[in-house]
Amino acid sequence: MCPVRCVSEVKEDGMRIPCRGRKTWAFLFLIVIANATLVFSQPPNIYTFSGDVDLGVQFLLGFQSSGQHYIGVRGDTVYVITSNGWTWCSKSTDGGQTFGTPVRVNSTAEAYNPSMRVDTGGIIYVAYQDEFADIRFTKSTDGGVTFIPGVKVNDDTIPQVGQEKPAIAVNNKGQIFIAWNDQRNIARPGRTVFSAASFDGGLIFTPNVQVSEPDISAGVSDIAADDSGRVYVLYGGVAIARSIDTGQSFPSRTYITEPLWLLGFTSMAVSGPFAGIVGVAAPPDDVFKTSICFSASCDYGQTFSPIVLVNDDSLSGNSYPSLFFNNGAFFVSWNGERSGRFRDIYFSYSSDTGQTFAHSKQANSDTLTDAVSPSLAINEAGKAFVVWLDPRRDPWYEEDWHPFVAVGNPTYIKGDLNLDLILSIADVVTLINVVFLNSSFPAPFENADGNCDGILRPVDVVLELQAVFLEQDFPC
Repeated sequence: MCPVRCVSEVKEDGMRIPCRGRKTWAFLFLIVIANATLVFSQPPNIYTFSGDVDLGVQFLLGFQSSGQHYIGVRGDTVYVITSNGWTWCSKSTDGGQTFGTPVRVNSTAEAYNPSMRVDTGGIIYVAYQDEFADIRFTKSTDGGVTFIPGVKVNDDTIPQVGQEKPAIAVNNKGQIFIAWNDQRNIARPGRTVFSAASFDGGLIFTPNVQVSEPDISAGVSDIAADDSGRVYVLYGGVAIARSIDTGQSFPSRTYITEPLWLLGFTSMAVSGPFAGIVGVAAPPDDVFKTSICFSASCDYGQTFSPIVLVNDDSLSGNSYPSLFFNNGAFFVSWNGERSGRFRDIYFSYSSDTGQTFAHSKQANSDTLTDAVSPSLAINEAGKAFVVWLDPRRDPWYEEDWHPFVAVGNPTYIKGDLNLDLILSIADVVTLINVVFLNSSFPAPFENADGNCDGILRPVDVVLELQAVFLEQDFPC
């Protein structure tokens, strides 16, 4: 598994910058670890879900977002992209309690299978496939009020050749990366993965790059990018192609083969601009007992850890994961069949880079109809927003599917840095690494700031030790 205390940085020229202060404070870590044992069991889940807000958009089931990315948040503003032959953007400004009238996203006659990202400035980026089997890009810079005319991304000249199911990623520099399934290789028909990038906000896209080998099973699943020029494309359910030149070439790839993962139903997230941690969630190829699996890489996708199970049930039907990374933690949502009859939406997270996942929580409250294909986003305050599709407005024929949204609110405890609802030696170790090694942690800053002075210093470590071992209250 990935080291959660310190991840060294690799610069553009390949030189590795070692973590600072490891030897200096190693003795302190050993003293702490000698007094207690770190137990990596499945922790409780701090989230409580409420909602099931109907967005009111009607469509037939069949809409699919690559990587399950069709919700985005910025503060308490929530955007949801859906498709029913056209693509629509629904917006909430009150934290997902109510949604306004949907706005049409596509400028073409039809649009299918959109994939969306929202950046830190609130710009909405959408990729979709149009009625002519082309991949198009659009964006909104006014909070979803209007969208620019769709820009063609694929550069082939063969009409209706069959581009489909795009996946989109945007880094903190505003660089846009799109990957999709492509059938332009007429000599060897099948789904080859191509990609393109834009460095001017989506006005012009670079010449298309073939990412995968021509193979009938090489459908794109997801794409992710960081700020250092690295782009990752997950395809075929088992392979990650890597680029270190902002998507201009993909010379390296890693195959995740334990177990053989299902085609298309996978999701990927990266940890940040330079941390080098890549996470992948997927169901394994086992028709009798499907589980949501997670694997992480600490070396920019070169190698991956052994898989861990995310779901904590033993029933079948777990599928369609949506993975999100926020503030040092991986979050995942999926649909499962624990009731034995209907599918429901579940949610979990890992605060230790995928070593353990919290007990799953059900996000949807209606249990009398199927709930499928969730998409997940986490805002800056740690709130979880989950959208899914279900036919509760027409349960008999299931021809009237609507998107529903639920909001998960976390319960925070002072000093609890790993979000397991208890104060333990694990929180002390985490805080030591935060103070002396500048590590990240998934809890809010206030949880670590023991004396509420706005700075994390050794005195906060002392207060954390007193709270854990002497059960003393924090002064604020």
